[in-house]
Amino acid sequence: MRIRRRLVRRPGFPAIGMSRHGMKVLVAVIVLGVLFQMIWMVEKNLEPVLLTIANTKVKKIAQDAMLDGIRDVQRSLGGEMGRLMAVEKGEDGKITFVKIDPDLQAKIYERVTGRIMDKMIQLEQTRIEVTLGQILQNNLLAEYGPDIPIQIWPKGAPKVNLVPKMESQGINMVMVTLHLEVHTEMGMVVPFTEQSIPVDFRYPIAQAVVVGEVPDYYFYNDLGQIKQESVGTPHHPVPPVPSGKEAP
Repeated sequence: MRIRRRLVRRPGFPAIGMSRHGMKVLVAVIVLGVLFQMIWMVEKNLEPVLLTIANTKVKKIAQDAMLDGIRDVQRSLGGEMGRLMAVEKGEDGKITFVKIDPDLQAKIYERVTGRIMDKMIQLEQTRIEVTLGQILQNNLLAEYGPDIPIQIWPKGAPKVNLVPKMESQGINMVMVTLHLEVHTEMGMVVPFTEQSIPVDFRYPIAQAVVVGEVPDYYFYNDLGQIKQESVGTPHHPVPPVPSGKEAP
């Protein structure tokens, strides 16, 4: 005769099958919670690194586009660049005024602004990516890991200025360099973050070596406005115009 055994369920204790299912659910909840916490911590810790790398890449790409635009304009103007700048000295032999040809200056501003803007618009189609290995700052994994996309676009037209700078080139010799300064703003989007990035670029567009001493300050013209430049300090508009000088 067979003796059938019945499973007696004791009060207060769940059945074995239910206990396994409950354990699976509990483990799944714990794992998801830990993963969420890890993802949150990684995002908070790595976001500054990602933004730093992205900022560097965007600025480099934008500055390369500016350089290409400026060189295109230089090639198009050709021999005209030779009359862009003239240096004038006072009775004591010191440099007092750097004269910039206003017609050529206006032409450079217009062409450089338009050409750089064209280059910047093309950057919207450029695919920029940062690998997870770069964000982790691991040399071995720098080229590996999923790529994080970066989207960029220009925010308005660039601002262009021509500013002369002086430096000593030995005894009684001065190097006068006319710099083309460009400032623009680039918009950047990385996952879950949008930023505005200022980009500045300076390019020596004309140079001249002049006999004389480096002055404490000098004047130059900028599209009808006379400005003063103190050696080693930022330029700023100043009245009055030097005697005998009129804004072109």
